[in-house]
Amino acid sequence: MKTLIVVLLFLLFSVFTSQADWREKSEPSEQLANLVKLVPGTSHWMFEIGERYKNLYWAAKQGRWEFAQYQVEEIEKLIKVVQLARPKRAETAQEFIETGIPAISDGVASRNWKFFKPAFVKLNQACMTCHGKNDHAFISLPVEPASASSPVLNLSD
Repeated sequence: MKTLIVVLLFLLFSVFTSQADWREKSEPSEQLANLVKLVPGTSHWMFEIGERYKNLYWAAKQGRWEFAQYQVEEIEKLIKVVQLARPKRAETAQEFIETGIPAISDGVASRNWKFFKPAFVKLNQACMTCHGKNDHAFISLPVEPASASSPVLNLSD
């Protein structure tokens, strides 16, 4: 009986360890197909964009314009990643870049809350338009985020 168990364990171990690593042993077409399957959806990028959206608002509200500009740049980079990773979203992502980014960039460049606030509203509208066109209208962002997530923004001051 012990011999049978050892033989079965050896066979199982052989089966699992003999499977080829598709990354090294597969044909390029299979490698590509597997890599495409591994590319995640947009939700984790959108989560980061949402955090940067909140930080952008609060950076501007606190007059931290360089940090606000950094948030705009990072949001745009992430949208471009979404375009690359999810070609079905590329067109609406481009619309967002063409409508939301110039408006908010101008608002940040003004270094004036009075001009920034309507630009932020336009950014919000661009976000909501994109969500709606991608069947995610149920995901809405506040025009006045309640808090920021960045430790750079000391919200207790």
